[in-house]
Amino acid sequence: MLVSISSTTLAASDSQSSDIELKFNATIDIDGVENISIEDPALDTDATGGDGFCVGGFGFSTFSITFESNDGKNDDEFSLINSDESQKVTYSVGFDNSTSGSFTNVTEGAALGNQTRKNASCTGTDNARFQITVANDDWQTPNVLDGTSYTDTLLITVASE
Repeated sequence: MLVSISSTTLAASDSQSSDIELKFNATIDIDGVENISIEDPALDTDATGGDGFCVGGFGFSTFSITFESNDGKNDDEFSLINSDESQKVTYSVGFDNSTSGSFTNVTEGAALGNQTRKNASCTGTDNARFQITVANDDWQTPNVLDGTSYTDTLLITVASE
């Protein structure tokens, strides 16, 4: 008797699967913030200065931005201090999440949320800006106009939402 076995019935097989995941950890970047010098503003006008910068990142669509005065006074206002810390001048900060829109006034230390992310990375192109304004009534006083410089460090923090 002759028995024939098919090769397909003797073949063995096995399989496994691999799940593929492309994952992005949220990354945010702020770049291009420069120092601001407001020198000899015109009398009877507000003293202003501003800077353009870039906010980039991925893994999120909106972000918040916080501006904080680091004048060492632990207060809740933006203020410039003279060298011997005897005199301060308050200022305001405006933020624009573009390079040509209007400024939104911000509160010192309070996050301004729901800002739309525009770029995945910062490549030297500005996509946001801020403006510093010292009201005429705050700087054009005998105590302030004494030939002294007033300084502050403005800390700008961005966080993904």
